[in-house]
Order: sequence, then structure tokens, then C-alpha cells
Amino acid sequence: MKTIQSFNKLSLETRIMIESGLVSLGLMLFSFLTKDPLAFALGVLFGGAYSILNFRLMQLTFDKAMKMPSARAQKYVQTRYFLRYLITGVVIYVAIINPWVNIIGVLLGLVAVKISVLINTTVSKKNVLINEA
Repeated sequence: MKTIQSFNKLSLETRIMIESGLVSLGLMLFSFLTKDPLAFALGVLFGGAYSILNFRLMQLTFDKAMKMPSARAQKYVQTRYFLRYLITGVVIYVAIINPWVNIIGVLLGLVAVKISVLINTTVSKKNVLINEA
């Protein structure tokens, strides 16, 4: 119980990154159902790690942009957005040409943060409904 309370005291961004890692680990369990379990697990690890890094880069971008004048912040955010998309393209390209990682595993790993955000939103809405009742 104390661990859950400590976890809930963390910032939302930190909780999402930790939960994304747990989602990636959960997705790796499905590797045993595939033809090449190691390649699938490596794909999920590769995609999940990049997904968490991408989320952290987005957080840093928005934190820095909040301290800038509006016009400069808009240009900064747009530039960083383009760079993150470019890096995502490189990650997917590397996954396609590399025989050691499974592309489906990489794609599942890339959505780990999105799954974590959905879980977090669902749990927080559930807690609000319980507290209102």
C-alpha cells in the first residue's frame, strides 16, 4: 500500500513513463506466441524505449517553450515536432531493415506510451466517479 501511495505522489509524466515501461514488459510476454520470440521481444524493447524517450523529449520541449515568447515558442515547438517525426521514421526504417527486431513488435512498443496514457486516464476517471458517489 505504501508503494502505491509513493507512486501516486510522482508527477504525471513520471508515472506515464514508468507505466509505459511496464506496458512494454507486458507486451514482451506475447513474444512467446510468435515464431521468433527474441526478435519480437527486442522489437518491443526497441519501440518501447524510443516511445518513452520521445515522450520525455516532448515534455522537455513544452517545458522550455513555456518560458519563451509566443512566436518563438511556436517555431521551437514546430521544429522539435518535425525532428521527433524524423527520428520516428528512422526508428521504423531501422526496424524494417534489421532482421534482429520484429517490425510488429516495434510498432507495438511505439504505442506503449499511448496505452499508458489511456490506462492512466481510465483509472483517474474511475477514481473521480468513485469519489463522487
